[in-house]
Amino acid sequence: MKSAPALKTKPNAEHELRREICRAGGAMNESGLCAFLGVYSPGNLSARLPQSNRIIISPSGFDKGSLRPQDLVVVDLSGHRIEGKNRPSVETPMHCSIYRRRLDVNAIVHAHSPGCLAYGVANQEIPATTIELAAVIGMRVPLAKYATPGTKALADNTLEGLGDCDAVIMANHGLTAVGKNLEEAFHNALSVEFTARININAKTLGSIVELPPQEVSKIRKYVLEEYGQKKRSNVLSRHS
Repeated sequence: MKSAPALKTKPNAEHELRREICRAGGAMNESGLCAFLGVYSPGNLSARLPQSNRIIISPSGFDKGSLRPQDLVVVDLSGHRIEGKNRPSVETPMHCSIYRRRLDVNAIVHAHSPGCLAYGVANQEIPATTIELAAVIGMRVPLAKYATPGTKALADNTLEGLGDCDAVIMANHGLTAVGKNLEEAFHNALSVEFTARININAKTLGSIVELPPQEVSKIRKYVLEEYGQKKRSNVLSRHS
């Protein structure tokens, strides 16, 4: 695969993306998607600079809520470090494999969040039971086979499990969510974690009921094409 062309955006674009990654790391902590566990800081996140082969990724072992722009590491699409004093995340091979395959993805959030990790430990997909998951992901969240963290096998398994979806549960490991930007990847992760916890709570009341696939598709289509202000202005103009 040929390398992407060099970045052609404004010089401060990379600095702003670094700041955005740090803000997203803080939001991951605040939302409960990840937490610093003393000697262990699970989870990682990255973003691809548009029109380039430069991936900015969180460093290994750092608390996501305390990241600074200078802490981040720049790697190429093969995972080779090209800037930064710290070692990149152990899951750099996974991030890079997704970026190489999914050209629509410019940001990745990996979290060991409680609800998703519970599904991962149970080796189960997350059924599309909520409007939130149907609207944001548009399908049940698939399951990727287990492999040792940081290995090529984990990268391959995660990529295969993800497919064309925007999220995947990693067996006995956690959640990986992707998006066209960091905001989208983060909110995809939140929606999946929300539904995972709702499903677990609902199972205490009885069996859960998944939305029919055609209903999930209908909800997703509505959110993409009509929800919010997307068509409201056109409707109002006809009555002005």
